[in-house]
Amino acid sequence: MARNKNHRGVDATITAVPSSSPNGTTTTTTASTSKPLPNSPPVPPVPEVEVEPKRPGTSGTEAALTLSRRTASERLRQAQRAERTYKAKKRAAMARANRAEAAAHLRQAMQHFKLGVKLALAAVKGVPYILREKREVAKRRREEKERKKVEEKRRKLDEKLAAAEAALAESKSRKEKVQEEGTEGKEEDAY
Repeated sequence: MARNKNHRGVDATITAVPSSSPNGTTTTTTASTSKPLPNSPPVPPVPEVEVEPKRPGTSGTEAALTLSRRTASERLRQAQRAERTYKAKKRAAMARANRAEAAAHLRQAMQHFKLGVKLALAAVKGVPYILREKREVAKRRREEKERKKVEEKRRKLDEKLAAAEAALAESKSRKEKVQEEGTEGKEEDAY
């Protein structure tokens, strides 16, 4: 406790009251315990003066550890929040790029689909012509096959006829020989 005289020379008692703040430091506040005289102007408050303890006690160490843990958890939360924000930005940018690329592919797919539908309709319209062409090709192949078959039969018949003619000619020549020999034998018998 200290005694100070105010500007009128009246004694006032000032006491120092220690208090602790949430961050673990101890501060001292001063207050006037005696009432000023009614005619005197009010005494301005004395500014707070921070007093650091020389060595914290057990509760001070505990408070420091608690404060350290709280600041570490706050930093961890901030780091996690920053990490989530960073990942969200990166993934959002990637998603936007993928969406744009997908949209381009879908536009191109739509164009190709439309073209495919047009060409399919044109192909459906042309099916009768395709069938006619296939029938014509099949008909030409059949005719070619039949022509070859007929030519083969004709060749075989020609060979048979040639063989028959040769056999006939040979049999005629034998008959003539036999007749010549028979007439020669009769002529020889006649001698």
